[in-house]
Amino acid sequence: MAKGPTPDIMTLTVRERVLIFCIGSGTDWQRVVPSEVVTDMMVEGFISRDALGRLALTASGRTALRALLPRL
Repeated sequence: MAKGPTPDIMTLTVRERVLIFCIGSGTDWQRVVPSEVVTDMMVEGFISRDALGRLALTASGRTALRALLPRL
């Protein structure tokens, strides 16, 4: 049985969750998520920039994505 989301994951806003989904799936996030959310998620440690400057999930971001999608 999968563990439930941690309290930090439960406090994510809808926009933060959408950003995690978009980055995890390679979907364009710029039309739906304001840049302030990206900055906040970088500070919180869920996302970072890769060597090419693209957004990428950190280990915490991947854990959050797995917690939000427990059946995958």
